[in-house]
Amino acid sequence: MQREKKKKRYGMAENIHYIYRFLFRRHPRTKLLLAGLVLLVTVTPLISNVTVAAAVASVTDNRGAQDFVLRMGAVMLVLCVCSFLRQVALSWSNFYTECVQSRDFLMGLVRKSLDADYENVESQKQQRLLNQASHAVNLFRGGVSKMYQGMPTLISTVVGTVIYSMTISVLDIRILLVILVMTAVGLFMEKRARGVEESLKEERFRSWGRAYYLKREAMSVQNGKDIRIYNMTAWLQDGLLRLGKKDKRLEMKRHISWKLVSVVEVVFIVARDLLAYAILAGQVLDGRMSLAEFTFCLGIVSGISGWIRRMRGSWAALCDGNRMMRDYRKMMDYPNRFLREGGLSAEAVWKEGGAPQIELRNVSFRYEEDGEDILKEISLTIKAGERVALVGHNGAGKSTLVKLLCGFYHPTGGEILVGGHSIEEYNLQDYYRLLGIVFQESNTLPLSITSNVSGECEEDTDTEKVKRCLEQAGLLEDVLRLENGVQTHLTKNFRPDGIELSGGMLQKLMLARALYKDAPVLILDEPTAALDPIAESRVYQEYARIAEGKTAIFISHRLASTRFCDRILFLEDGVIREEGTHEELLQSGGRYAEMFQIQSKYYQEEM
Repeated sequence: MQREKKKKRYGMAENIHYIYRFLFRRHPRTKLLLAGLVLLVTVTPLISNVTVAAAVASVTDNRGAQDFVLRMGAVMLVLCVCSFLRQVALSWSNFYTECVQSRDFLMGLVRKSLDADYENVESQKQQRLLNQASHAVNLFRGGVSKMYQGMPTLISTVVGTVIYSMTISVLDIRILLVILVMTAVGLFMEKRARGVEESLKEERFRSWGRAYYLKREAMSVQNGKDIRIYNMTAWLQDGLLRLGKKDKRLEMKRHISWKLVSVVEVVFIVARDLLAYAILAGQVLDGRMSLAEFTFCLGIVSGISGWIRRMRGSWAALCDGNRMMRDYRKMMDYPNRFLREGGLSAEAVWKEGGAPQIELRNVSFRYEEDGEDILKEISLTIKAGERVALVGHNGAGKSTLVKLLCGFYHPTGGEILVGGHSIEEYNLQDYYRLLGIVFQESNTLPLSITSNVSGECEEDTDTEKVKRCLEQAGLLEDVLRLENGVQTHLTKNFRPDGIELSGGMLQKLMLARALYKDAPVLILDEPTAALDPIAESRVYQEYARIAEGKTAIFISHRLASTRFCDRILFLEDGVIREEGTHEELLQSGGRYAEMFQIQSKYYQEEM
């Protein structure tokens, strides 16, 4: 897998600019909306303090009930208007940010995972990165929403804290010093707690991933029979219990680190309040401060804790969001090696309808997690229109070779040429159009049979062509017996009236899909592994008929397919041990002949 030459750090400022760029581009008026929100969030608490002080002043000054009602009515009206406007601004701000989060960030991650080179999403390392990146686009607690909501809050709380601090410094600098020390210690403790949380993140993600896997497998209908017959319930429950205890232990470490932050905060609040009450009460007793001013100043001293708490909370949210956005952007910026724009087109390389030649030049490959080559300097030419069987025992490297031909992986060494050009010179989507593949394991989508065959929306599908392909695959008669025919939906994930296909019917459906695509290269990667040898031989005879005029590769660890091919390659330990026709390899008496003799008793009916 290609590694980035230089790791990007994705700092806080860069990530804030990154997410707000999307918001302002989609909804330019949100700039004014957020500015108004910051102003209203800052002003509203000040008006609340003025309201209380005004009420006390009206009472202590004996100005009468009418003055009290007018004064309080005016202040309360302003407060209500500001609170209403703040809620409206907040509501619209959340609406716009949620739209951008769903449209740009969530769909962007989905597009990236679908468009990324297959090797960039299959490995465990990349799966963990994709899982972590998905936390950034969680609608309510994701990194995007935390940064969107945290930034305006941080600005308003900083402004509010500065205003309150300046007011307190006029009263007595000692109160401000206590508050500043409290803030500094609180930030230090929170940074320490976030460090603990970050150090536990990777281990918690692994634990959550394993627990999710066990829960999914335990609730899987396909696994239900094995779990019951072989008494796997105890093992599954024990695994979930152990993972639960581990997660509880990790959560306790995280909880203790944040609990210390709360304890320190309570201690400083008590110290601040005692000092403030002593100073302010002394000024009231000395006659230097009225009761209304005392009430206002006490509200300021008490209120600054709320500003600082919200400021630290918004900063913590931004830090959490920033960590999630780092994972998101690592995933989004992970490079692809195959071309998405430009590159060769299939039609430009060979004549329309022609089958291409495939050539492997000293191709080697190893999975990143392993140190040993799976394929070792394989050189091979498959002529245009030739039918080749690739056979060997399980683990010989046959399916890995298919992944390389499909562009799912890149060779560790050597190169692969199709139509005389390296596959890395092609536009990837255009290259995929050349391949019709039936994999060893295939899944249906919760769509109609028509869409499953065509891979397209209903309105873009040639229904008559679908029926012809189903007929050639031997499935049309079974499909037409269904109540909704080719419009029958598969699986019950979306539709309660969906059906589940048997193994044999699923195999025929996959064949019909390959027929519908009608690609010049046909690859069959052990698609009949679940069938008995006699049935497999019959199916491969049908495949051989369909492969006429195409460059075809038949892959199997059983030899039912070999007699219908122009050439046979016997793969063992990552190298081609033997090569020739069926008769030539039998006469040579090598590994292929030995394997064929062992298996031949299972398909005497055909011999």
